[in-house]
Amino acid sequence: MEKEILIEGVDERAITTRRKKNGKSIWKTLIIFTMCITLWSTIVYYGYTYAKGYIDTSIRNIQQENAINIKELGERIEQVSQEIVSLRENIANTDSTISNSTVVQERIDEKLENLDLQLQDLEKSLRILKEAPNGQN
Repeated sequence: MEKEILIEGVDERAITTRRKKNGKSIWKTLIIFTMCITLWSTIVYYGYTYAKGYIDTSIRNIQQENAINIKELGERIEQVSQEIVSLRENIANTDSTISNSTVVQERIDEKLENLDLQLQDLEKSLRILKEAPNGQN
């Protein structure tokens, strides 16, 4: 019987020791699990904030580049519109010059015709003078 008591006592002690170890191992497991969850959450949080910051910075940079490009395009459009206005003025001036040249050419032609007529009249007069008897002879 003593053996049984001892065995029972040993069994009870072993059971109590096992329960204490199991209780400690459960707490260790819970602490490790909590630490792992905390570490994972921290990594996810900082990864998210880093990625969000990187994306936001990239978007701002792209917006700045777009603003600069839009400004340059606006300036180019203004230059092109000024060149178009200048070309239109040049075309208008060329048209007026051409029309003025035409008018001048017509005037020159009229004067040449008048001079031709006067030359013909002078030639007639000269013939008449040559044919006329010389009153002095």
